[in-house]
Amino acid sequence: MRFRLAEIIYFQSRSELDARQNLAAFINHCRSNLTLYEDQGGFSVNKWQFKSGNRSFSMAFSKYNEKNDPYNFETLDEPFLTFAKARVRYTQSHRQVKSVGQNMIILRLLHDALIFVHGAADVLKADGLVIQKVRELADSRYPVSGLRYRLGQLLELLYEFLRKKYLVPTLPQWVNPWSRGRSKAEQTDKASRKWQEERCPSLHQMTSIADCFSRAETSEEEYWSSVVTMLMFAPSRAGELPSLTVDCLHVGATGSLGVRWCGEKGFGDTIKWVPEVMRETVIEAHRRLVDIGAPARAAAKFAHDNPNLFFRHEGCVTPPDFAENKALSALEFGCAMSFGASTLELIEARSKVCDDEVAWKILSSTNWVHKIRKDGNPTYQQLAKYTLGEYRNNDWPNLAGSNRPIWEALLLVRDREFHKSFGPRAFSWVQPSVNQINWQLAPRTGIRYPPKTLFQRFDIVNEDGSEIALTSHQLRVWLSTTAERGGMDSWQLAKWAGRARIQDNRHYDLRTPTERENQAREIMFLDERPTALQAIKLNLPVSYEDLGLNRMGIADVTEYGMCTHDYAMSPCVKGGECMICKEHVCIKGMPNTLERIKRLEELVATQFEKAKTDASVGVFGADRWVTHLGWKLAHIRTQRVRLESSDTPEGAILWIPPEHDPSPIKRSLEQRHLKSKPNENRLVDFSEVIALLGASGA
Repeated sequence: MRFRLAEIIYFQSRSELDARQNLAAFINHCRSNLTLYEDQGGFSVNKWQFKSGNRSFSMAFSKYNEKNDPYNFETLDEPFLTFAKARVRYTQSHRQVKSVGQNMIILRLLHDALIFVHGAADVLKADGLVIQKVRELADSRYPVSGLRYRLGQLLELLYEFLRKKYLVPTLPQWVNPWSRGRSKAEQTDKASRKWQEERCPSLHQMTSIADCFSRAETSEEEYWSSVVTMLMFAPSRAGELPSLTVDCLHVGATGSLGVRWCGEKGFGDTIKWVPEVMRETVIEAHRRLVDIGAPARAAAKFAHDNPNLFFRHEGCVTPPDFAENKALSALEFGCAMSFGASTLELIEARSKVCDDEVAWKILSSTNWVHKIRKDGNPTYQQLAKYTLGEYRNNDWPNLAGSNRPIWEALLLVRDREFHKSFGPRAFSWVQPSVNQINWQLAPRTGIRYPPKTLFQRFDIVNEDGSEIALTSHQLRVWLSTTAERGGMDSWQLAKWAGRARIQDNRHYDLRTPTERENQAREIMFLDERPTALQAIKLNLPVSYEDLGLNRMGIADVTEYGMCTHDYAMSPCVKGGECMICKEHVCIKGMPNTLERIKRLEELVATQFEKAKTDASVGVFGADRWVTHLGWKLAHIRTQRVRLESSDTPEGAILWIPPEHDPSPIKRSLEQRHLKSKPNENRLVDFSEVIALLGASGA
């Protein structure tokens, strides 16, 4: 279960208490104020679990065992066992994560180190020797560098928690000693090269997805091809798709189409802009998903608004005035719960010649039916309770990590929506899992009758005749690699892909060694100094001289162009207002800057219109904002028009006139009717300047 932030009660330690008192208070807080996993036995049991999607995650408070047997294990020693339960409940209550197994690993490491060094599993005895032993145990048990790096991150958090909460306030500071390791995309050994070649899909495979979308006819084909299409316009994770809502499309003031998106791994809410060539495709995919999911959204909304009423759908055979608390016959129950046509025919035939109890035997072989009927024939009221419990999740009625209701989810469909033998359950609502999405891209193995993939439905194969087998993650890799080939800058690529760290781009860059070498050769064999635009595209520094300034130094890259402010002299006083600064330059052809300027223009235009509306009704101060925002919008729009103009050559360097951005000193001099240029006829009287500045300071 995930709690909303307002529902979480944080533990507040007290520095005046000793460590043992704070530990007791922390454990009592987690026992009494937090309820996560209490329905499973809470602190009285030694194993908890939770479900996320179609997967279950368990937490066994067990000692280290090489066999990792989840059923036969020895529990941690006290008093560490109780602390471990409190720590897990506390962290999981704040944010329930699927990687909880790694948190269990570090608790086992600390438990074993305490026993080895001090002979007792007491967290209050943690010290520098224990920390060193934890590192030794991690080195010997977990040789994979990537896992050790992650464990090191979690150990840093655990040690900081022990210090910050005054449980072990004297614990030495510790820094993660394990490196992240080289990305597999950067390694050059034979196995890594083979992985790189197979990991990045071919152009044929990617265009095959577009082919499936255009040829889709059935609801199943339209749904799954549309789901995959929502991963095609920008690098995204399949696990982020369930957060999309029916109103996720966003059209900017300049007409650009975006999708409101919630990125995983700490990136958060954003708008992912759709390339113009995919605009109509994304709109059509959205329309298909809205239409196909409408019945499921209606069922979810009804269940929320009427928790004690069963959703009477077209398959129900009872009359409209049938009471909610009246017992159902076998046939009425089977129709209400959307059993298969053959089963219903058999029940109906038995009901005509036999007692209803005989007909019930056809259904009672199913465990859940037997359970729901243990106290007699069920009623609609009981079915309403059962179905709500079956299809609601821990975040009900909202989407996970959001305040948007589940019945607004774009990908929502009914249970068994595309089943070959059974019709959909009209009263249900489910979201697709990452596995289900991947099953549409690659054939399943290990089952007798595997479902067809999207490609198999249309008889599309690889160029060599083999089956196409992809994962949703490979779509992300291909888009990222293609962006690298096109010269997209690292910051924009990370933002486009929803990556919180720019450094993570390297994990998705699967350009071949030849491509990288050719890029290096472009730089090595230049006959003359590249222009500013060429330098940008080759990821080379741009000097002030390249921008037409007669001074030494390197310009700084901004979202909208290049900044020529000399940071060695004085701090920038513009506060990010680059587009109205005479020291900022826009370069036609600089990747992605025009799109960013358009989005900035859209935002400022919205603010400008609001200020005008407020000024028209006499809101105090709004008129000054109209002047300021109008000035700002005029400059942004002018630069945008100049960049879009066919009269402006590629690589042109565009400044705003210096007269439009006078310095504070120049502005003060001109207000006193003093000359502000050294080559003008009248010399400046600096005694007047000093007096003026003194008056301004006063």
